[in-house]
Order: sequence, then C-alpha cells, then structure tokens
Amino acid sequence: MHKHITHNRRPATFADFRNAILRFLREEVPRKWHVHCDDVSDNFRVISPKDFRIPA
Repeated sequence: MHKHITHNRRPATFADFRNAILRFLREEVPRKWHVHCDDVSDNFRVISPKDFRIPA
C-alpha cells in the first residue's frame, strides 16, 4: 500500500490520505489482484464493523 499511496507523496489532509487508502483497498486491489496477490500476507483479515462495539 505504501508503494501506491505514500511513496514520494504526501496527501494534503488526513481525509485525502484516508480516501486514498480506501480507494486502493476497494478498487485497485480487486481490479489488479493478479498483481497484488503476492503482496498480501496470509495474516490479512477482512474486519467487519459488526464485530466491534463502541463503549458508551
């Protein structure tokens, strides 16, 4: 992800950084899985928001 998002660049805001990460994970990785598949470790997990609770 670093190679595609932050290498030699710096997003202007945290929101830009967040959006770049989400776009990479949601669009780039699925579209070019054959390129990225060897970069994803076996420990990569999809985290579902329903598995978390926020204490009040």
